[in-house]
Amino acid sequence: MLKQLGFGDLARLHSMNRSNHDMKSELARLTQEMSSGRKSSIAEAVGGDFAPITSIEMTLARNAAFQTASTEAASFASVMQHAYQTISTFGSDSASNLLNASQAAQPELIGTAAADAASKLQPILSALNTEFGGRSVFAGQDVSGPAVADAATLMAGLSSATAGATDVATLMAAVDTWFDPGGGFETTVYLGSATPLAPVDIGQEVSANLGFTALDPELRATLMGIALAGLIADGALAGDTDARADLLQRAGEILTEGESGLTQLQARLGTVEELIGEADTARAAETSALKMTRAELVEVDPYETASRLQQVQLQLETIYAMTARMQSLSLVNYL
Repeated sequence: MLKQLGFGDLARLHSMNRSNHDMKSELARLTQEMSSGRKSSIAEAVGGDFAPITSIEMTLARNAAFQTASTEAASFASVMQHAYQTISTFGSDSASNLLNASQAAQPELIGTAAADAASKLQPILSALNTEFGGRSVFAGQDVSGPAVADAATLMAGLSSATAGATDVATLMAAVDTWFDPGGGFETTVYLGSATPLAPVDIGQEVSANLGFTALDPELRATLMGIALAGLIADGALAGDTDARADLLQRAGEILTEGESGLTQLQARLGTVEELIGEADTARAAETSALKMTRAELVEVDPYETASRLQQVQLQLETIYAMTARMQSLSLVNYL
């Protein structure tokens, strides 16, 4: 049988019921904040001024977009560097062999060295046709197709251009013309766009210029030297060992000069890679600082929240105990 309650008891009971309601609301809020890690009322947290938090969120979103672009640009540049290194290795190895064979001036050695160097033409062209993410790397803005034709196409065009040459000077003039701007290399071998890729934005007013193409003049010396060896291997100036030895030496010297051009390309690309790294570092620092500021504005302190949650639970237990004593209620009836 329930104990009779007086007016004073009823007042205290009403007060405890209100406290109980407040504590339950506080418990729900703290539980939600513990699970989400964020304050339940952002408006209250920022004092009704959402401008700072909006600015932070916009900057973080912008930085995330820059990071995506920067990561892709870094991978793109790495693929380019690997291609340049491959071409450089083929060129330097061939240069040494050609120069050594030219000094011997023996028909068999000349033919063998020329054929060995000529075999590097297709791998070099394949390196220039490198793709990243389904996009051609050295084809300028025309990323959907290969940058250059195959070795057979190149040698067919060059052979046709030099077919009438009967001496070293005439043949070399025809080769120079074919590889010059507007010559056969550009019109029949290069398949990409004359317009290089546009710079990639990787930060606020920071962009990475990856506009390297197979048309870059620094590449032509290597291609010319290897292609010249190909002409010798195919019988250019046949029967004139001295002339063929001279051509072989010129091919080796052109390849040696080509090393300088490739080094320049690699250095230019390395500068771009360094810029990407610096932009990443600066962006990461800014992002970290912004996240800390955002956390101070909208995130809860897990230790403080857990402590407050424990206090509220204890208060609820106390209110329940007092209410139960006043009404002789069981926990089941109370709930």
